[in-house]
Amino acid sequence: MKLRTVYLKVSDMEKSATFWERLLGHEPLKRSEKWTEFMIGANRLGLLLNDFGDEIKGSNAVPVFEFEENSLHEFVRRATENGASIVMDGLKIESMKSIVLSTPDGHEFELCMCHN
Repeated sequence: MKLRTVYLKVSDMEKSATFWERLLGHEPLKRSEKWTEFMIGANRLGLLLNDFGDEIKGSNAVPVFEFEENSLHEFVRRATENGASIVMDGLKIESMKSIVLSTPDGHEFELCMCHN
């Protein structure tokens, strides 16, 4: 078994797709009115338009992206410049090596320097 896709339900496809495109630094593999999909290594990050009435208050799906320290800080800067907010800055805690951010839609994602 392998992980194929993590997807997030979004309320505004254009806004969400633009956020992730700017943050990841590349265009989506697939893009439509109701589905957008980015390739990240061998995995997919999908965005599904919530046009079926679910109330969105973030997500229990938290994609975790692994970085080397020198590129993590640039990614955090780019994320906040594009509307992300910092939820928990574990980089300021000696025993932690990650930071959790939230997209404009309220979805959390984690950036880590966890290489094990």
